[in-house]
Amino acid sequence: MTTPTPVTLTTREVAEKVGTDPKTLRVFLRASKDHEAVGSGSRYAFAAKDVAPMKAKFAKWVDEREASKKSKHDES
Repeated sequence: MTTPTPVTLTTREVAEKVGTDPKTLRVFLRASKDHEAVGSGSRYAFAAKDVAPMKAKFAKWVDEREASKKSKHDES
């Protein structure tokens, strides 16, 4: 019996599941350093189990980013 190859998700697929676009997801990944780039051209690859925790971390990151932008705007 062969072991099934784990299915990996692309940045685009994960971005759709998280509720953002691929570019913003990559900004988040670089900022959080939670996930390392793999493969040719430093492409990201994700397992389905990565999506739920990433969605929570992404939401927190977006909130913090918005709060930071707001506080900088309020200082002006």
